[in-house]
Amino acid sequence: MLRDNITGINIDTTSSVNLVQNGDGIILFYDTSRNKMLSITRETMSFGLNHRNIMNHRWLQTVSKIPSNILGYKVPRNATITSITIQTENLVSYAKFNIRTNGSLTNLHTTNLVTDNKIIQDNLNYNINKGDYLQLFMSVISGNVDYPLTNIEIAWR
Repeated sequence: MLRDNITGINIDTTSSVNLVQNGDGIILFYDTSRNKMLSITRETMSFGLNHRNIMNHRWLQTVSKIPSNILGYKVPRNATITSITIQTENLVSYAKFNIRTNGSLTNLHTTNLVTDNKIIQDNLNYNINKGDYLQLFMSVISGNVDYPLTNIEIAWR
């Protein structure tokens, strides 16, 4: 049995189906690959740049075209980052996409895009807390990047 810290409900993790409603009214299930209770629903936060021939380091922008180092996505409740997708128009030689939080220069996660223009990583397991804000920093190591677009998926916990 696992005791859920949010609701105080005992959860049988050996059962094939575990659905629990937390205090916010969100339905959670036991994610065996991440070993924790996560929401069935997901939220996606998009970052990108409407620029071509990017050859340096840049903060990617939110959908409102604000650089994420100025104003990232504020998380309204505890969550877990579960995946990231990255796509660019051109074939990239080498670029790093760094997920950061709260103005920190420390990377929570780095995805390397090498000799390809797209990648999906759906096995992420990074906890972020209510009030944190997400940022995305791109480092072009070699070559250039045209029109980068990233999506970070989170589940509530």
